[in-house]
Amino acid sequence: MKLGLISDIHGDPIALELAWSHLTIMGADRIVCAGDLVGYGPYPDRVVEFLEEHQVASVRGNHDRWALERGLGARDEFGGGTPSRQTLERLATLPFHLVLADLDRIGVVVHGSLRSDMEFVQRRTHPPSRLRADLTALGTDLLVFGHTHEPMWFRCDQGLVVNPGSVVSMPVVKSSSRTFALVETADLSVTFHDVETGEPRRLEPWPDQEAPPDARARRS
Repeated sequence: MKLGLISDIHGDPIALELAWSHLTIMGADRIVCAGDLVGYGPYPDRVVEFLEEHQVASVRGNHDRWALERGLGARDEFGGGTPSRQTLERLATLPFHLVLADLDRIGVVVHGSLRSDMEFVQRRTHPPSRLRADLTALGTDLLVFGHTHEPMWFRCDQGLVVNPGSVVSMPVVKSSSRTFALVETADLSVTFHDVETGEPRRLEPWPDQEAPPDARARRS
């Protein structure tokens, strides 16, 4: 099964539609989103409507949560468009985490991390041992997150951890990889692609730099 991954759309329906079109042509059986549908960009309603119309399940990102906390008609301090009442109602239904139990493997999607939609999963904060522990704690083969706007992947015996990066291409967002990802769930392989062209983006995996226990014992 081919699983399409997108994240951090931030009110940019054009980037969303491009990513969805590329993934559809690539044969994605299902597409899911790791949150932040709104914020920064001017068209939150169009983004939320598109995801609903095309049955793209999503988790709730921190910008989605902030939109709900601000309430109807409130200004977005990050300059994004003001969501309609219907959009806010849809955002309110988004879960903190999404369990994908109908794949070849079990997958879990979050926005920031398993603990918070504001936590950044980075190399210095999430070494291989921590990523393994998260996979083991969940009992899952696949863990997907967003939030950083930077694509990454890490694979180990426990499974695969992936961030597809951000699809947004509008200049209102200073940092965006403009990427999406496609996972082959049978063997947990992953490819990353440019939003505009669909062309592959080569990306090295996060290295497993931890020495095995016997090597550490020999040094001690």
